[in-house]
Amino acid sequence: MEVKTMELLGIWVAAFLSLAIFSFLYKDNPIYKFAEHLFVGISAGYVLIQELAGTLIPNLYHPLREAFLGISPSKWTRLGALVLGIMILLRFFKKTTWISRWSLALIIGTFAALRITGYTQSDLVKQINGTMLSLSGKDLAWASWDGASVMNNLILIIGVITVLVYFFFSLEHKTPLKQGALIGTGFLMITFGSSFGYTVLGRVSLLIGCVQDLYIYAERRYGYSSLFCGVGIIIYLILWEMGNKAKNRAEPSS
Repeated sequence: MEVKTMELLGIWVAAFLSLAIFSFLYKDNPIYKFAEHLFVGISAGYVLIQELAGTLIPNLYHPLREAFLGISPSKWTRLGALVLGIMILLRFFKKTTWISRWSLALIIGTFAALRITGYTQSDLVKQINGTMLSLSGKDLAWASWDGASVMNNLILIIGVITVLVYFFFSLEHKTPLKQGALIGTGFLMITFGSSFGYTVLGRVSLLIGCVQDLYIYAERRYGYSSLFCGVGIIIYLILWEMGNKAKNRAEPSS
């Protein structure tokens, strides 16, 4: 299958940047820094464009334009959002930094007030309902590897109660609170370990996908891009390391 020129160029860029990031396994070097700065810069530019196209233009520019043309006079209220945004930008100047605090305080306070209700209904209430489980063996199996069972429900209830005891600091953790807190610590460690393991597996999956792409890009139809980029990076690192050693040897003599 013939590869188009622009697609081939993208493959070469992808292979080079992937291997440039992997070069950090040797040590911090200019090629890695170039790839890192390029990624951060492109990400920042992409987020900026997304905010302009998805937030500022539809929520500020278009409403104010409609208000100016008389289509919807009520949308002049969007000027308040414009003023708050300008106040935040005043944080870049030392003499007017205090003005930005008013805008930030209003935004954070409003956001927190709106989110409290949402999180209470979506997280807290549902989590409380999720712990109201049946421990009757009449309608549940005694044990099961997957799904509801008396044993699984009992473990979940004990875990929730003991973890809450661990975070209960109004009383000193003495027996039996101490024992409950110790059990809660065990549940917390299992939870954090599982979450960390899941995160590691996700990153390993990304690594496997990247290595598979580099293996495919080493084929002839892709111009042996992975091989040439890899050899080029290795040669550059050797020359860079030789230059650093020569520079270090020359410094004492000067």
